[in-house]
Amino acid sequence: MKKLVYVMFLLGFATFMNAQMGGSGHQNPAELIEINVTGKAIVLETNMDSTYFIDEDGDGSVDYHLNFGPIWYSPDSSSAVRPVNGDLITVIGGAHDSFNMSEQTIIVYELNGEFWRDPYFADWNDMGHHNHQMGNHHGGDMFGYGFGWDHDSIVTSELSGNALVDTTFYMNKYYLDVDNDSIPDFHLNFGPIWYEAESGLERPMNGDVISIKGGQINSSNEMPMIIVYEINGNTWRDSSSLGDHFGGGWLHVGLTDSQQFHSPFDSMDRMMLRSGWNNSSGHHGGGVNSFDSLFCQILEVYPENVPNAENMDIFAGYEIHMFDPAGNSMMRTGSMMGGHMEMGSNVGYQLHYTDKQMQHYGANENSMDVKYWDNLSNSWMTVTVSVNKETNTITFENSVVSNYVVISFDKTTAVDEANIVTPNDFSLEQNYPNPFNPETIIKYQLNKDGFISLKVFDIIGGEVATIINHFQPTGNYEISFDGSELTSGLYFYKLKSGNNIKIKKMLLLK
Repeated sequence: MKKLVYVMFLLGFATFMNAQMGGSGHQNPAELIEINVTGKAIVLETNMDSTYFIDEDGDGSVDYHLNFGPIWYSPDSSSAVRPVNGDLITVIGGAHDSFNMSEQTIIVYELNGEFWRDPYFADWNDMGHHNHQMGNHHGGDMFGYGFGWDHDSIVTSELSGNALVDTTFYMNKYYLDVDNDSIPDFHLNFGPIWYEAESGLERPMNGDVISIKGGQINSSNEMPMIIVYEINGNTWRDSSSLGDHFGGGWLHVGLTDSQQFHSPFDSMDRMMLRSGWNNSSGHHGGGVNSFDSLFCQILEVYPENVPNAENMDIFAGYEIHMFDPAGNSMMRTGSMMGGHMEMGSNVGYQLHYTDKQMQHYGANENSMDVKYWDNLSNSWMTVTVSVNKETNTITFENSVVSNYVVISFDKTTAVDEANIVTPNDFSLEQNYPNPFNPETIIKYQLNKDGFISLKVFDIIGGEVATIINHFQPTGNYEISFDGSELTSGLYFYKLKSGNNIKIKKMLLLK
């Protein structure tokens, strides 16, 4: 993961810790290592927001930092609450190395056997009525984001308040606090992480005072959702492109030509149904000819949400849904999603990918394949496609409409890290002991002469001590730091030599 550069450190540090990210933020859940840990909770309450750790081996020292999300987060489907200092707890979560912690951070998924949060849930598709989600990914169940067509209650709302941003994972979650109590009142739906406004408008930062105009709906979340149209009077997205049903529409018997449906956040992700669609016995539910109409929907989803894809590299995933007039999903096989339908005529597909998606997943544009899930053979079927690299689109025809379609790829050749020259002018070791009370030793090595500064910062980025601030020759150094005048809590020590900087965390426990 990319590390935060120091120019961002002081500006964003208070927000960083308040959000309880415990790392560089924007964590990809697929890169986290699932871990199960039992131990005693250590809770530091000396700061505005509590900071959580766990002592696994009972030696009184912290072994992991626990990330429960921002202060306002609480699970909507369990009674789990954050631990207090000294509690014996068991957590299941995703572990990763932190730039600001000597211990690994665990992003908590379960607490004491109860659900805490699902790292894979993509809120931009959780838009409410007729939701056919079949459980969460963390629980191992099949699921779907099909939300049907019942959005008669949508209203255009204009609201102002403070932006609250949960940056725990790289797919940030956005909220609006309208009454200035630091608790979110509305979920803000800006679309998937790869959506970019044609105007060049950026998503808000945590704490920004903003005015929002958008479509308000009741989603599956505890709070209302706003599909954002405007930020501070500037266009985020053209609301007319959403259509009446957010990424879908009705397909009726008697269609004489063709009808097109597109993803709610990218009109270039689309499928075209043609006349004769219902002239098929199909394989599912007696065939599509048993219905006089279907509600068709295509959604682009977070790739790690696609099930049965463990052995593929995927940088774009899609869910396609067909609902009968009563609102029943035709893509369910028993109690699970993942089915498919045989149509009476070919369906035309166009899938759109962005440079941002390719860069994030390291995709090679020359080795892309499109596959759909075939639940009869329990395998992925490859289709013949045409790729237009100028428009970043893939087109193909198929009579099969599958619940899951993916764009897979071969990864680009990585740069040989052995040939990368990195600055090695100095090194900074972890302080010892850590935690400490009140003294600790800091060691560092200089590989060339230079002006050196070694400073200590508190949790909100304020400088609390200057240990070294003068010229030093090449050599190994050891210095004692006395924290007797400081309160218990997390601190950071920064070594600077020229343009090079190293930062490490230390914990004072009195």
